[in-house]
Amino acid sequence: MALPLELIREIIGHVLHVLLAPPTTVPEEPYTNSKPQFSLISSLSLASRTYRTLALEAWFQILFTESSADPEFIQNELPEIREWTRKIHFSSPSLSSSTAWNFGGFRRLQVIRIDCPVFYYDHCFNVPSTVTELDVRAVTWPSPFVLQTIAILLPLLVTLRLSHRKIWCGLCHTCCLVKFAGTVPAKLVYTGGLGLPIHYARALSCMPRLHTVSITLPYSPGAHITLDAKDPMHELWSGECDRCVGIMYEDQTFREIWTARKKGEPLSGSSGDSAERLYIKPPALETVEWCFWRGDEEAKDEDDEEDNEQLGDDDVEDDDEDPESDGAE
Repeated sequence: MALPLELIREIIGHVLHVLLAPPTTVPEEPYTNSKPQFSLISSLSLASRTYRTLALEAWFQILFTESSADPEFIQNELPEIREWTRKIHFSSPSLSSSTAWNFGGFRRLQVIRIDCPVFYYDHCFNVPSTVTELDVRAVTWPSPFVLQTIAILLPLLVTLRLSHRKIWCGLCHTCCLVKFAGTVPAKLVYTGGLGLPIHYARALSCMPRLHTVSITLPYSPGAHITLDAKDPMHELWSGECDRCVGIMYEDQTFREIWTARKKGEPLSGSSGDSAERLYIKPPALETVEWCFWRGDEEAKDEDDEEDNEQLGDDDVEDDDEDPESDGAE
């Protein structure tokens, strides 16, 4: 007795996207295609026309591409792929400011992953309302401008994932490498919508459905910041750099006011300027998680020169890159 086609479809999808998925305990390098090889199911695709359709459908649930021209090619030459695709992974290490990804026609698209050094307003258009998750990796200068861009382009996101080498420090208003002292937990989880850099939270505050933000970063040994996964709300670390903490936390009054601001709680006697810059939680945000992995043993302060050149969110300007390369799977 032959198995029902729906069951065969589920088996193929489980093998490709669960059993053969890359391990989540190891950070995936940006600009890499994590899809299993099609050769693993190619024999099934040769069994019959029906099985070939099922195999291709499962294979193209995730579409990996290195060219913004691929979606247009698919729309014109292989339109059925638009019905199969649930996740699109764009990878472009040399991205041009003129690059534009057209998501039109992908009516069942749920997840977008973008690996690129910069992120512009006009990089994405015709994004379907079915997209609930965005995964952005390898942005070299992840300032609040990037978060503001995301909020404008995809206002109905439920989950936002960020994975970069640096993070925004709300004290010096620059993007810095992360350094910690002591034992570093693999994950730091905040609930109640707290835990983002203040400027990130404000940029995302217009997103009515955003529920989870996950930020993955490498870290190296530092001197002034110690994380406590059992009591993360005590200091409420949210991106501050080791240098700023070492200098500015010497002032206990400033430390108390700054921590209160990150909780959205103005202290009595604090200046009006502080009250106006409180943490504003996106309305539906519940979980903010920080995931850490060990980077270079001795990370160089290579961001010093960049910090001097790129001061503040409004001053960030990304250089145009070379046109992207071709290739889709």
